[in-house]
Amino acid sequence: MKPTLTVRQTLNNVAGLRKAVAALTEQDVYVGIPADHTNREGAQGISNAELGYIHEFGAPANNLPARAALLPGIRAIQDDAAALLKDAAASALAGKPGAVETALNKIGLLGQNSVRARFVDNDWAPLSDRTLDYQPLKKDDTGAVMTDKKGNPQRKKSRRERGNINPLLDSGQLRKAYTYVLRQRQGSMVIK
Repeated sequence: MKPTLTVRQTLNNVAGLRKAVAALTEQDVYVGIPADHTNREGAQGISNAELGYIHEFGAPANNLPARAALLPGIRAIQDDAAALLKDAAASALAGKPGAVETALNKIGLLGQNSVRARFVDNDWAPLSDRTLDYQPLKKDDTGAVMTDKKGNPQRKKSRRERGNINPLLDSGQLRKAYTYVLRQRQGSMVIK
């Protein structure tokens, strides 16, 4: 029998593996109201983030029931988000670290759309009759109250008259403020 020689080439892919794990752990996706979306059009004082918090948990002292959108919206997509992350991890380990950012963007859009959908499809407490029948004052571009010929202040139609009885959907500003962002982590979990 002749001696045989077998040559095997072993590929050391530790660097690629580190890169894939880093891609998986460097970024986070956040769904909510980012700092640059907190201002409310035509309103002073309270921000969209503060308003979102108040409605999420309620304000019993002010007779405002909780009308949660963020937490139920995120709970609704947890299984889909986990599946996307699992696929992204497999792709990253197979040498496609860009799949992680793609998956995080998909998760962000899923979360954003799920939260915004809660504003239409929900089991929130209905608005009070007082809120539904309130007629706000009409104001001009400068913010001055408009009056009729007799000097009486003019009023806009109430929410009930406009058919706008769904809580938190009067102007839609709060709903539109819910979005997502990808952020780099401050410290990497991967030792280099």
